[in-house]
Amino acid sequence: MSRFAHGDVILYSYLWAREYDRGEESGRKARPTCVMLIVISQDGRKKSLLFPITSQPPRLNRWAIEIPPAEARTANLRMPAWVIVDEFNTDDLVASFAVEKQSPLGHFSKMFMSKIAVTAAQAMRAASARNIPRDPVTG
Repeated sequence: MSRFAHGDVILYSYLWAREYDRGEESGRKARPTCVMLIVISQDGRKKSLLFPITSQPPRLNRWAIEIPPAEARTANLRMPAWVIVDEFNTDDLVASFAVEKQSPLGHFSKMFMSKIAVTAAQAMRAASARNIPRDPVTG
């Protein structure tokens, strides 16, 4: 059973919105992903918001936060890196087949997680964020 917490950076087979739009059901590769806000869904299962981390500079129209060097070190990430906050997967990390490793790669500080949360909320309010739900049965 995984024991991921708010702020953990995990290795996860992230499903991008563009892949989901083409009918794909699983991510093409495992990538570092930020675990945000563990919430209880209507069916009583814990769901996490999972924000992808990329080493590619985001396009100008994307909502993203550059990861500072100190945060990259504690998350065991290479620089440069960004957290994309205008799309996210929701998943039950206990049952998910998309989790590649059962322990976190590292973690982000509470202060940096607050910055991610504020920026993600801004993207959501601007109707610029997309939730890509993942089915733990299919991964």
